[in-house]
Formats: sequence, structure tokens, C-alpha cells
Amino acid sequence: MKRVFVGLLLVLWVLAWAQSAGAQPTDLSARIQSAYDALNAGRYDLAIQLFEDVVALDYENFEAHFGLGLADYRLGNLRDALFEFRQLTKLFPERYEGWYNLAVVHTRMGDWQEAAKAFAQALAVGLKLKLAPEDLKPAYLGLAAAYETLGNEKKAAEVLRQAAEQLPEDLEVALRLARALVRSGQGDEAIPYLYKVLAKERQDPTATGLLADVYLSQGLPDRAIRELDRSLAAAKDARVKARLLHKKALVLEASGASAQEVLKLLEESARLDPMRWSVFYDLGRVRFGLGAYGNALAAFQKAYALNPEESRILLGLAASYDALGRHDKAYEMARKAVQLARGDAGEEALFLLGKSAYFTGRYSEAVDALSRVVKARPKDARAWLWLGLARYALEDYGQAVTALENAYRLSPDPSTRVNLGAAYLAARRFAEAEQIFQAVVSQDPKNAEAWYNLGWALKALGRQAEARRAWKEALELGYEPARALVR
Repeated sequence: MKRVFVGLLLVLWVLAWAQSAGAQPTDLSARIQSAYDALNAGRYDLAIQLFEDVVALDYENFEAHFGLGLADYRLGNLRDALFEFRQLTKLFPERYEGWYNLAVVHTRMGDWQEAAKAFAQALAVGLKLKLAPEDLKPAYLGLAAAYETLGNEKKAAEVLRQAAEQLPEDLEVALRLARALVRSGQGDEAIPYLYKVLAKERQDPTATGLLADVYLSQGLPDRAIRELDRSLAAAKDARVKARLLHKKALVLEASGASAQEVLKLLEESARLDPMRWSVFYDLGRVRFGLGAYGNALAAFQKAYALNPEESRILLGLAASYDALGRHDKAYEMARKAVQLARGDAGEEALFLLGKSAYFTGRYSEAVDALSRVVKARPKDARAWLWLGLARYALEDYGQAVTALENAYRLSPDPSTRVNLGAAYLAARRFAEAEQIFQAVVSQDPKNAEAWYNLGWALKALGRQAEARRAWKEALELGYEPARALVR
């Protein structure tokens, strides 16, 4: 799941300059007022010029640095804004505004480590100044978001617990804390905060979903479903109902319900809110599991139209196209998925890329992709099989044999064995080819192609009469290429 950072607005203390110690000279006061007027009117270039004029006259002017940082930030000059707010924290380390806005700029620049440090300092200063909890709330949420982005859910929960102590009636803080507790494996502790939210907003889909996750993790799926049903009964908005139905479908799936029951809920969720990509993705995933590849493709296509950069959707499209034999499209989607997916999903994307590359005649690309898969997953029989076939297509018969031997060792199915026999033939390892094909026709006497290939192995071993008998068996089973060999 992607993390969504709650956007933080810069604290715009437009009148902060009026509160600073010491009166300003009249001309500076007028310049500052003009600069703030330009800032509030959206004339950022002019504001920057006016604020810089003041800085040039009075470098330790809080209002000028603060306003200049705001103007640069709004204009997208993040490095300039970062410099100004750093200056503020050096010149006025006791001021909350500088530390908070420095943290906000760091978040915009994606520097979450520095953002966390600045948010923490803003809180320390704000608490020392005894600012109201409501004023400190953005810093608490910002610091928690920084820790979440850095993957430290426990630290995020600690920060949000402090916020909840300061703001005991704030439902947003309670919900954020509950989410951090669940994600950090402290689901039991999240329950009171979730019920606090639901007592005021029974239909809240996020709180209900988290509560369902907690009960499911405790082996109580029926309790999870009952909570979802309570929220569904309270929900009036169609989009809220859609989210709750989606969650109910996933809980039922996790607890072993039938795919048809899950599918029914997902379809209703998609009907109520046709703009949520995630429900169409899950709809496609469940349909694919049922073997309804065409319907799965339709669902994945809708998800893709809503979110074309989601790697799971691209994987679903590639797998559906592959299952339907549309290998050009499978190749196109797998290539996109490889660029975005990571971990197990990335390896599966490489597998689909390699397989579709093979079917579309891109044998070298198939070898490259599938070699990377078997390096990461040496026990993946499918990847070894298609790697062997791609090697065979490139006439690299020795490597084809090695790959197909690995595939057969991991999954000794008949089709892999036949391919391995063909690779032995091509590699002129005739005795091993005979052994393979003798085993095949022994288990499947009606396998005409196996009889045909057995004939070639026997001929290469100098056993002409046996070869003719094998080819005759192939011809009697309807394998026409054997006709010319039995005359």
C-alpha cells in the first residue's frame, strides 16, 4: 500500500512581524507591509524583491526572512525557501514558525530524515513556549508522517500518542494513532481509539476497516464482519458504502469464503463507486483466480484507466493477456510493470516479460529476463522451463538442456520432459534423449510426437529397425512428418 502524506500548509503568521520585539523604522515597516500585501495577492516575484530589499537593510529581521521563505515556497523555489527558514532557525532558534516551516520544506523536497528533525525541534520549542495543543497539532502530524514514511511506525505511534494526550477529543489524531498502532503490530491498543471515532462517526470506513483488520488478526473474522455490517447500516453515502463493501469482501476472502461470495461484494462496490481503482484491481484478481480471464482483463483495464502507474494493475493486465494468448499486449504491460514493481512483484513482472518475449520472438530479451528470475528464484520451475525454450530457440542447446533439466527436476510434468528430450536430441546427447522418449511413450503410448522423436534418437544410435518402428507408430497416430521415414 502506498503511503499518502497528509499535506501540510506553511504556518502563515502574516501578522507575526507586528508581534516581534522592538519597533521597526518607519521605512522598513512600510516595506514589510508592502511585501506582505504582494505575497497575499499572489505577486510572489514582487514579494521576493521587496523582502530581499529589507533583508539587505536589516539582515536580522524576522519578518523579512519569514516572508521571503513563504514567497519562495509558494513560487516553487524550494532551495531558496529552505535557505531562508534555516536562517530563521539560526537567527531565532526560539521561534516555532522557523522550525515548523523548515520541516515542511524538507517534506516537499523528500528529505524525510531532516523533516523529522525539524518537526521534533518545532514541537520542543512549541511546548517550551506553551503554545496551544491545536497550534501544535500540525507538527505532531507532520512528525508522525515523517516517521511513517521512513518506515518507523512505532515512533509514529509514540508521537501520535503524545498528540492524543494533548488533544483527547480530536478524532483525526485518534484515527491516525490507531492506524500507526495497527501498522506497528499493536492492534489491541488501537481498539479504544477506533471505537472513540466510531462512537461519533459510525460509518467511518477507515476506522471500521482498521477495526476489522484487528479482529481478523486475532482470528475473529465473524466479529470483523459484524463491525463492517454495523457501519454499512449507518452509511448513507454511496462511496462510503463502496469502501465498506470492498473491505468486507477482502475480510471474507481472507477468512476462506467462496470466491463467488467475494465477487458479488466487489461487483456491488464497483457499481456504487466506479472511480476507485483498487476495487477494480481486486475484482480482476478474483476473476483471474476463477479462470475468467476475459472478465479479469476488463476489470484490470478499468483499474488501469484510473491509475496507470500502479504496478499491481500492470501485472494483472500482463497475466491476463498472457492467459488469453495475446502475447504482444502481455509483453507491453510486463515491460511497464518491470519498471515499477519491486520484490516478488518485480520478479513476477520479469517472468511475464521473459515469457511474452519468447512468444513474440525476442529470444535474447527472454533469456536476459528469465535468467534474472532464476537467479532470484532458483526453485521457480516455470522460469527454468521458459529459459530453456528461449535458449533452444537461440540454438544454445547445452544451456537449454541445463535449464530444462532444472525445470524437470523441480516439476517433473510430461510437457517439460518432452522438451528436455528435444533439447537432448539437439545437443546430440542421443542416449539420454532415447531414455526420455522411451519413458514418455511408456506412460503415454498415444503421444505421436514422442514416438517420432524417439525414432530420431534411435537412428542416431544406429538402431535403424527400432527407429522405423517408432516412426511407424507416430504415423499410425496421425503424425504426418513420419510418413516419409517409413517408406
